[in-house]
Amino acid sequence: LNWMTLCKPDSVVIVLGLEHQKIRDEFGDQYNGVDIHYVYNHDYNKKGNMLSLWAAREYCDRATLFTTSDLLCHPGDIKIFMNAEHDNKILIDSSSSLFLDPDPVKVSIKNGKIVEVLKRMEPDEISGVAIGVYMFSKAVISDLLDTIHDDIKRNDDDKSLYYSVNRIAKKHNIMPVLCEKKEWFDIDTKEEMSLAREYLKANRKDFELVETG
Repeated sequence: LNWMTLCKPDSVVIVLGLEHQKIRDEFGDQYNGVDIHYVYNHDYNKKGNMLSLWAAREYCDRATLFTTSDLLCHPGDIKIFMNAEHDNKILIDSSSSLFLDPDPVKVSIKNGKIVEVLKRMEPDEISGVAIGVYMFSKAVISDLLDTIHDDIKRNDDDKSLYYSVNRIAKKHNIMPVLCEKKEWFDIDTKEEMSLAREYLKANRKDFELVETG
C-alpha cells in the first residue's frame, strides 16, 4: 500500500479471502489519501488465483497495475518499474540462480518482449522470473479478463493467473522491466515471513514513504 499509493492511482482495490473483515478493519476506506475498495473472492480457498483478478473486473476498465499481496519488493525496483515507459510490462528478476527453483513463475524473453510466462519451461528458454508486479493497458487487461472468462465458461478456472497472462503474451507486446536491486520476498511460509521482517528491520530507511518520481 505504501508504494502503490505513492504511484497516485485513482484507487486501490484489495481482493479478500481469509479473515477478510480483519483486513477491512485494519486499513479502512483510505490509505495515504487514496480510496480503498474491497472485493471478496468466494473461491479463494477452492480454486486458482485467476479468480481474484476476475472478482475485481469492474475496476479494470482502465490501465491497471496489479500485484500479489504476499510480495515484498525493494522500492528501488518498484521505482524503475513505474518509470519504465511501456504500456504493458512485468517486473523481472534475471538472476539465473532462480531458474531451477520450481516455485517462481518463469518468463521467456525474445526480441526484447516477453513471449512466455509459465512455471515449467525448458531451461534454455528461461530469461528470468516474474516476481509478481504487472501493469497492462486498458485493452490488454480487457483481453486478459476475456481469457479468464473463457476459462470460467469451460469450467477450467482452477488455475493460477499466470496461465492467463501467458496466453495474452502471445498476442500483445508485453515488455520486461529488469530489477536492479533484486531484493524481494514471496512470503508463503512462517520462515519466509521471519526473513522478510528481518530484512525490513535492517533496511527500514529504504521503505520509508518516498515519491516514486
